[in-house]
Amino acid sequence: MATHRLIVFTQPTEGKEDEYNRWYDEVHLGDVLETEGFVAAQRFALADAQIGDAGEKAPNRYLAIYEIEADSLEAALEKLSAGSGHMEISEALDTNSATAIAFSAIGERMEAN
Repeated sequence: MATHRLIVFTQPTEGKEDEYNRWYDEVHLGDVLETEGFVAAQRFALADAQIGDAGEKAPNRYLAIYEIEADSLEAALEKLSAGSGHMEISEALDTNSATAIAFSAIGERMEAN
């Protein structure tokens, strides 16, 4: 089975950061993980420490990484899109700035000794 990642950059609607984080952690991640092929998820916030000016170039302050195990990434993404009509999307999410990009593994995962 092939391994993929869906990388999602988001940010809250101005003034709704607490509501955005609650919804993302308590509602949205679970909704996405109910989709066949989506096996794990983790959220991140832009760190203060960066290499050079990379932080200034980040598309948004928040990042979610969804792990997908599926022979067909296209089919998994289609299932997510089909189910998205049933997902609660909070007004605290700035949908105009959200960006989702899928990647497929091209090598084995390596770990430090």
